[in-house]
Amino acid sequence: RHGRRQRHGRRQRHGSRKRKIKMRIAVPIWEDKVSPVLDTAAKLLILETLDKKKISRTEAFLNEPEISKRCFRIQKLDIDVLICGAISRPFSERLAAAGINIIPGISGAVEEIVAAYFCGMLHQSKYLMPGCRQRQTGPINKPLSFKRSSERTCKKN
Repeated sequence: RHGRRQRHGRRQRHGSRKRKIKMRIAVPIWEDKVSPVLDTAAKLLILETLDKKKISRTEAFLNEPEISKRCFRIQKLDIDVLICGAISRPFSERLAAAGINIIPGISGAVEEIVAAYFCGMLHQSKYLMPGCRQRQTGPINKPLSFKRSSERTCKKN
């Protein structure tokens, strides 16, 4: 019995089954960069991850002109984290109320931004939009359930 517990009639070792963490991360894109304004972005890059590894990469179009319809569309995509540039307050509030973790004020090449997110380096000033550097008092929202992966090498700049 030591080191084991009964659960619904079955014996289970402590830590014998790790729960896999699945996440969907979205980045509004324009060419190969983070779109400067989410409210007018036409396309989202969606990365699906399982235990810190990218398992799929898709794009979704945002054709809806109204904020409420855009918000509903993003909700239907089942996004956990949204990394974006500028975002209006009403849009931000609606997405946050829907349980989406928003990381605003980010600019740069999409691949660099995604790599920085997974490495926990997105708070660096080189990834912040001009004008956002002054407002940042501390690190922005950290990645949900992600820490530095032993498989991924992160460069410190």
